[in-house]
Amino acid sequence: MPPDPGCYEERYRLTFPVVRGFAFSFVPLIVAIFSHQTLPWLVLSPVAFVLATVPWLVAVASRKVAFRADMAGITLGADPLSWPFRHASAVFVPWSDAGAIALYTGGGPFGWRYLDDPGIGIQRRPGAPALSRGNRPARRCPVPGVAAGGARPITAWRLDRDRLAALTAAVAPGIPIIDAGTGLHQGVDGPGQASTVTQTEHAD
Repeated sequence: MPPDPGCYEERYRLTFPVVRGFAFSFVPLIVAIFSHQTLPWLVLSPVAFVLATVPWLVAVASRKVAFRADMAGITLGADPLSWPFRHASAVFVPWSDAGAIALYTGGGPFGWRYLDDPGIGIQRRPGAPALSRGNRPARRCPVPGVAAGGARPITAWRLDRDRLAALTAAVAPGIPIIDAGTGLHQGVDGPGQASTVTQTEHAD
């Protein structure tokens, strides 16, 4: 069945960053269990594994919506690694509130595990209603006007840049896609040059 031209949706799934994160968290856990480590290490290793890896594995198994763009607007799925913290729930931004879609690097959780992985953020228009949570500026997004609650790492899902650009051009032609440095990274499919499928802008 051909994809719906009025909807582009991605669900959480197993990706290379998830496998990589699992390996980076699992190896120290095994070392802590089978070697003579100090008590703090024995405590911190399982905690780090649970907080940094299990939420992603649960998201992959659940196959919940990670990203959706349709005639009404854009939905950013719940961020698995934000579960114990703020802006964990899904966020919907209608096209009337959106100013641009920003693609950028450094979108990984906590900014240290996946420093070069891409992220996506929705730049909202001045005067748009505040989000229910996460209204502070997104820390790793270089484009102004992107709130933390309106940004997500592209980690346990993949973004098809061509489909997003086609959908946006069809239902919201006034909304540009700003490539703020995604390059050819894991998680973003499509041409490396933003000008071929997006309108490129530079953040101040």
